[in-house]
Amino acid sequence: MDKKGLSMIILMVIAWGTFLLNQGLVYAETKGGHPKITTVSTSLKEKKEILPNVLKLTVEVSTQPLPKEIEVINLLGTIDKKVKALEVEYHGGRYYVYKDCQWIKNKQVCHGYKGFLSYVFELKDPTKQTKIYSLFEEAKKMYGDSLDFSVTNIYWTITEKDLKTITEELKLTLITKAIKFSEKVSKTLNKSCHITTLNLDQRGDGIIIQKASLLKSFSEEKATIEPPSPKQEQTVELSAYVVLSCY
Repeated sequence: MDKKGLSMIILMVIAWGTFLLNQGLVYAETKGGHPKITTVSTSLKEKKEILPNVLKLTVEVSTQPLPKEIEVINLLGTIDKKVKALEVEYHGGRYYVYKDCQWIKNKQVCHGYKGFLSYVFELKDPTKQTKIYSLFEEAKKMYGDSLDFSVTNIYWTITEKDLKTITEELKLTLITKAIKFSEKVSKTLNKSCHITTLNLDQRGDGIIIQKASLLKSFSEEKATIEPPSPKQEQTVELSAYVVLSCY
């Protein structure tokens, strides 16, 4: 091959290399020319104060060991019928009967049967708790040491219906806030921002007054039981985690 032919080949190789290089630069510029996506995230909160309107109280009932299982069932069944006759709203009422056994020197020793049941009363009229206490006080007098009961806690709270209504209101408020936040970020960055994530998280703290006391002849000391005063409003809080994609 003469020098002229070799020169032509070299020129062709250089030209092809230049073409490939130019193609790479165009691709990089095109790729780099796309608008850069900016991600912005934040947390928003909204809360509402509301005065509790339902008094809840939990009553737990237990029996001492009785010789026969049927005796425990009948005792708890009688209590349950009396509670139903009060015509107050409550949850629970299921009772459990089990053998009262212990292991002594690698041997199981049983002393009869025990029973347990519990109720969670929901009172819109808190004065009705006196009726509940009276019922269990009378039952205690009737069954004596065979029966024990206690109030494990009393607390004010919000009805499920009211809580649902408030939660829906807070959700709508947070969604509106998220939209306004997106608009503000769009103006600040001079980009078009869109909500890509919106997670809602609910938190509510009730006013709880813990108790762990046996009811002992309250009727002899006082004709009525005063409900705990709702000294502070209950806070229902909702938070939202918002993610924006801005182009």
